[in-house]
Amino acid sequence: MDLPTALHLGSGGADSFPAVKRTAALICSVALLPASVGLVACGNDTKTVSSTTPSGEVVTRTVPDVKFAKARFVLHTGLALGAFKRWIYDPWKAGTFSQGAEGRKKALAKAGLAGVFALTQLKEARDAALSDDQLRGLGDKLSSTIGLVSAFIPGLENGKISTVQIIALAGAFAGIKSLAAKDGAPVKPIISKIPGF
Repeated sequence: MDLPTALHLGSGGADSFPAVKRTAALICSVALLPASVGLVACGNDTKTVSSTTPSGEVVTRTVPDVKFAKARFVLHTGLALGAFKRWIYDPWKAGTFSQGAEGRKKALAKAGLAGVFALTQLKEARDAALSDDQLRGLGDKLSSTIGLVSAFIPGLENGKISTVQIIALAGAFAGIKSLAAKDGAPVKPIISKIPGF
């Protein structure tokens, strides 16, 4: 996922489409999440882990206890990356979110669903990474990406797309992908369809 050297996107005004947003929220909660239902952890299992700081101080913390943590991290991160790339980054790069572009409202509705879905998947990926001794540092870094996605979603709902936010998200996902590969958990985008569109 390369960042373009030249970015062209108008920051158009908000389109009002409340019915589409309600439908999108319903579809997201009912239809998108089954892609990962089989691997979602049950309950609130936690465990206590210790690590030593560079200064020699022993730090103890409580983290999620996720079974098959590395596999779940790869799955959930791949689903988040795929949703971002297919339904947000690619349409933005193609100018589909620009004011007056053909199919803009539908693309924004899909992007809104993808944003919520990506956020859910990133939270699952963070929990899985925190549970794994080798990926724990990456789990801590995922919190900032979760914050970026959370801040980005309201703009999709209002029809206001921030070029700066999309570039920041693309960079964050690229960084996660690179760090995950270094930690022995290579991630590839997994594309999920959005039913009803």
